[in-house]
Amino acid sequence: MLFNSGEFLIFLTVVWVLHWWIVPRSERWQNALLLAASLVFYALSDLQFLALLLASSLINHALALHLVRLPEGRARSTWFWLGVSFNLGLLIYFKYANFFVEAMAQMFASMGLASGGFVLAVLLPLGISFYTFQMLGYLINVQHEEIDPCKNRLNFLTYVFFFPKILAGPIERAQHFLPQIEVPRVLDPELISDGLRQILWGLFAKVVIADELGPYIDTVFGAPDAHGSGTILGAVMLYIVQIYCDFSGYSNIALGVAKLFGIRLVINFAYPLFAVDISDFWRKWHVSLTSWMIDHVFTPLSFILRDMGKRGLVIAISVTFFCVGIWHGANWTYVVFGILQSIYFIPLAVGAGIGRASVNSSTALLPAPGRALRMLGMFVLMSFTFALLRAGSLGSMANIYQSMVINFPLNSGKQWSTMPLARDLILYIIVLLCVEWIQRGKEHGLVWERLRVPKLVRFAVYLVIAQLVIWKSGMGNNFIYFQF
Repeated sequence: MLFNSGEFLIFLTVVWVLHWWIVPRSERWQNALLLAASLVFYALSDLQFLALLLASSLINHALALHLVRLPEGRARSTWFWLGVSFNLGLLIYFKYANFFVEAMAQMFASMGLASGGFVLAVLLPLGISFYTFQMLGYLINVQHEEIDPCKNRLNFLTYVFFFPKILAGPIERAQHFLPQIEVPRVLDPELISDGLRQILWGLFAKVVIADELGPYIDTVFGAPDAHGSGTILGAVMLYIVQIYCDFSGYSNIALGVAKLFGIRLVINFAYPLFAVDISDFWRKWHVSLTSWMIDHVFTPLSFILRDMGKRGLVIAISVTFFCVGIWHGANWTYVVFGILQSIYFIPLAVGAGIGRASVNSSTALLPAPGRALRMLGMFVLMSFTFALLRAGSLGSMANIYQSMVINFPLNSGKQWSTMPLARDLILYIIVLLCVEWIQRGKEHGLVWERLRVPKLVRFAVYLVIAQLVIWKSGMGNNFIYFQF
């Protein structure tokens, strides 16, 4: 069931009415309803793996309770690592088994050996990457006694399956989420109003921009040699806009839906397209994944390697970004993506530049010329890098770059632009970027706090966006990060 579908609107309305007006306003009844709704939501999205995730959740819940009963020592450490292995084992099997089998088959073929024709076709459960990291983080926090394990099974399952975040995050921390559902939630009109506006802004980014960019980018990436250099370059540059609007749109909808039930999820995007360096970018892009990697991969690894000085820091950065890359999927393009990110990051880290404050804290209407150039340079660099996430293989990515050079007008006689972008779509992208630049210090684009905008104008904006969403919502496309 997609957020950008009529079915979800009906589902959400029914659950919201039941939550606030039908069931008793106690945390037990509210959580029971949210858990039931979340199980239905996941079943409608991916029924065949519902039992697997439910069983895995119960195992993790029992394991965390068992850990705290054990004294510090070998037994507790053994059970902890069994839990880590269990979660990673599920992720590796479902996400990477096909890749490993194909890689082995190719290796045997290159050696002139028959692979026996064995083919593995393991389906990927929706949300397993987000779910696994959430469970791993929970077990790590319990093992290190940073949190107490959740004794209430109902509350724990609600935390795991809460439907706004189960399919594509954010990767929620137990210490942030559980306290919110361990007490009765009270109807807050202001929070609900903000949630509705955040949902609307997310739908604008997803439906009006990301979904409209999809066919253009698919066409160019599918046959780059048929297009001029300008069109190929445009598709490469616009893919990061598409994936940003798609994923930040999902995140805004998820955060907005959670607010309708009195729950705040962590912010997952903080306007990364305005970043001025690689450190700034990763503080703002997929924030819940970045913070998870910093806490559970980079920090412990850099501590272990602290005696190696800057070499240890380089190793820690490289391993962290390698994990970021392969988290996205089992493909060499993701490996190269992670390696490139570490290459960009290492000079900044070695030069002690990673502790800088965010440059977006300025409230200036226009960026300073130097800052604007740095933002543009970062946008171009990340555009060419993120294109790897769209390419099906390294060969396809090489073909795109090659076609960009070969099909240059002076070389091939082809037109610079062979597939112009629709003018209204260009306008929507400009509007989104301008609004988000102005609102860069706020949670989403439709926060009116401190903006002297008459109510009539605000409602007109809502109506225009809603009309655009309805007008463009015919495709009902999946969210890109569902594949990760």
